[in-house]
Amino acid sequence: MSNYHKPLRLAVIAALAVNAQASWAEVAPFTLGEINVTTTQQEESTRLSDGTITQEDLRLFNRETVGTALNTLPGVSMTQGGQRNEQLVQLRGFDLRQVPVFVDGVPVYVTYDGYVDLGRFNTFDLSKIQISKGFSSVLYGPNTLGGAINLVSRKPTKEFEGSITAGIKTDRNLKFNGYATDINMGGKYDMWYWQANTSYIDNDRSRMSSDYKPNAYENGGDRERAYNRDGKINLKIGITPSEGNEYSLNYINQQGAKGSPVYAGSDSGRNANYWDWPKWDKESLYFISRTTFGDTAYLKVRAFYDKFKNVLESYDDARYATMAKGSSFTSIYNDNTYGVSAELGFDIAQHNTLKFAAHYKHDKHEEHNQGDPVQTFEDRTVSFGIEDTHHFTDKLSLVTGVSYDVRDTLKAEGLNNLGQIYDFPKGSAHALNPQAGLFYKPTEDSDIHFTVARKSRFATMKDRFSGRFGRAVANPDLDTEIATHYELGASAFVMPELKLQGSVFFIDTRDMIQSVSLPNSACSAGGGQCFQFRNIGKVQSQGIELGTTWFAGDNLEIGANYTFINRDNLSNDQRLTDVPRQKLFAYSKWQVNSALQVLASVEAASSRYSRQDSTVSYWLSAKGYATGNIKAMYAVNEDWFAEAGINNILDKNYAYTEGFYMEGRNMFVNVTRKF
Repeated sequence: MSNYHKPLRLAVIAALAVNAQASWAEVAPFTLGEINVTTTQQEESTRLSDGTITQEDLRLFNRETVGTALNTLPGVSMTQGGQRNEQLVQLRGFDLRQVPVFVDGVPVYVTYDGYVDLGRFNTFDLSKIQISKGFSSVLYGPNTLGGAINLVSRKPTKEFEGSITAGIKTDRNLKFNGYATDINMGGKYDMWYWQANTSYIDNDRSRMSSDYKPNAYENGGDRERAYNRDGKINLKIGITPSEGNEYSLNYINQQGAKGSPVYAGSDSGRNANYWDWPKWDKESLYFISRTTFGDTAYLKVRAFYDKFKNVLESYDDARYATMAKGSSFTSIYNDNTYGVSAELGFDIAQHNTLKFAAHYKHDKHEEHNQGDPVQTFEDRTVSFGIEDTHHFTDKLSLVTGVSYDVRDTLKAEGLNNLGQIYDFPKGSAHALNPQAGLFYKPTEDSDIHFTVARKSRFATMKDRFSGRFGRAVANPDLDTEIATHYELGASAFVMPELKLQGSVFFIDTRDMIQSVSLPNSACSAGGGQCFQFRNIGKVQSQGIELGTTWFAGDNLEIGANYTFINRDNLSNDQRLTDVPRQKLFAYSKWQVNSALQVLASVEAASSRYSRQDSTVSYWLSAKGYATGNIKAMYAVNEDWFAEAGINNILDKNYAYTEGFYMEGRNMFVNVTRKF
C-alpha cells in the first residue's frame, strides 16, 4: 500500500469509532436537466418503482458507476468485460448504440461507435438517473431506438451545503484493492446558485473468486490488468432572475485510464489481447436556459460542445513492455461534437399542452494508429419534433408525438494498404418517428398506461466505415434501424403497505444491422473471417417486467423486480447476445434502531449468449448466476455517516460476458461528513 493510501485508511477507521445518528438527505435535482412527458402521473417515492433512480438509491445500494446503478432496474441487463473492458447495458435487448446517454438532456455518447463506457461515468455528482424504455419523449431528439438514459445533475437548495465521502476497498483477505472519494458543495442565494463536485475512483487491483479454475492466460488469484482510475469535475453556475426563468452554464471534465484483463474462458483457440487504455478523457461545456412568456408558454434552449480523447495501446505479450509485433499498435481517437436544441411549450387550451423541439448536432471523429495518416469522419444530424398532451379529465391523458430526423455524411476517409487516404461515398438517412400513449390514474396511488412508439436509429460511423482490423468490408449505404414498441403497464398500492407494478411489452424490430459472411478474399486481412454489416435483421421481442415494494413494518422494507424477455431472430440463425432470458434483483432494508440500518440485496440472472468460439462451430455463453451483498449503515451523529459492506458474499465465480469473470468476495468501508 502506498504512503498516500495509509492515512486515508487510518482516517476512515478513526471515523468509525465515533457514536450517534444521521441519514442521507434527499438531493435536489437540476430540473433544467430533466426531460419529462407531461401526463396526469405524479412521481412516486417508492424505491425502484419506475424508471428513475435517485441519489438516495445510488448511495443505498453502493452504486458508484452508472452501469451498476442501471442494473438494479427491471428490463435492464448489464455486461462488463469483453475485449474492450467496457461496462455496458441493454434496455429490453437494445444496446447503447440504440439507447443514447444524455447528461442534463445533452447527448454525450461517443461519436464514432455510439457506445459509452458507463464504467467511466461515476454517480457521485448526480441527483437522479431517468430511464425511458420504448416510449421516450420526442424531445430527446434522434436515435432513441430502444429508449434513452438521462443523467440529471444536482442543484443546491441552501445557502451552503455539501458532503465529503472517503472509502477504501479490500479483497476477501483484507488486502487493499483501492479507494474512492468525492466532494459535493453548493450554494443558493436570492438570484443565483453554484454547484461544484469532484470525485476520484482508484481501483488498483481485484481478486478472482476462489472457485475459478486457472487456464493458460489466467492463473487465478489477482486478476491481471483489472485496474481503473477515474477522476471527474462537475461545475455549475446559474441565475434565476424571476419565477420560471433560469440560465445555467455547466462544465464537466472526466479523465480516466483502465486496463483490460485478458480472456480467461474455455475457448482454447482464442488469442489473448494485451490492451491498455492510458487515456479515456471527456470534456463537456453546455448552457441550458428556460424563459417563460406569461403563465402559459416557455422556451428552453440547450447549447453544447463536447470533446473526447481515447488512446488504446496493444502490446506484444503479458509483460506489457514492447510493441514490436505486427499486431501491436497505438490507436488514437480525437472526437468533438457541438450542437444546439430548442424546446418551445405552451398551453393551447385549458387542458392541452403543445411542445415543439428542434435539434442540430455536428459530430467529428479523427482516428489513426501512431505513425499513420489521420482519418476524418463528419456527420450532421437534424431533428424536428412535436409533442401534444391532452387531459381529458384529471385522471386521463393522451400523449401523442412525432419527430423527423435526418443524418448527412459530410466526410468519411479510409486508409488503404499503402497507407494512403481515400474518400468513402457520402450518403444520408432519414426517419419518421410517431408515437402515442394513454395514461390513466384511477386513484392517487395507482396508474395504468398503454403506449405505442415507432423509433429509429441511424447507423454509426463505425457501423458504416470500420474495416475491423481488415476483417470487414465497409458499407456506407447502411439504412436506418426501425423498432415499434407496444406496452401495457400498471402500478398500485394493493394494500397500504404493499405496492405492485408490472408491464408487458412487444417489440418488432426491422432493418436491424447484422453481419453477413463474405469470401475471405473480400477483406484486406486475408484468411480468417470476413463480413459486412447490412440491414437484414428482423427481431421480435416479448417480455414482462414485475416489481414490488413491501413495507413489512415500521422498520422493514422489502423490494424486488423481475424481468422475463424472449427475443427471436427471424432473419437467420445468428444468436442474440448479452441479454439473459430472466433476471431478478431484490433487497431488504432493516432499520435496527435510530442509528443503525442493515441492507441485504441479491442479483440473479439466467445464462446469456456472448459470441461464437474461435472455430465458429458453436456459441459460447455466460452461465446463469446468483450473487448477494450485505452492508451496515451507521449514523455517527447529524454530520457523520459510516457504512461497511461485503459484495459477492458467497465468493461466486460468475461473468456477464463469457470468459471475463467478475471480482470474487470483496469488502468496503465508506465514511461521509455532511455540512
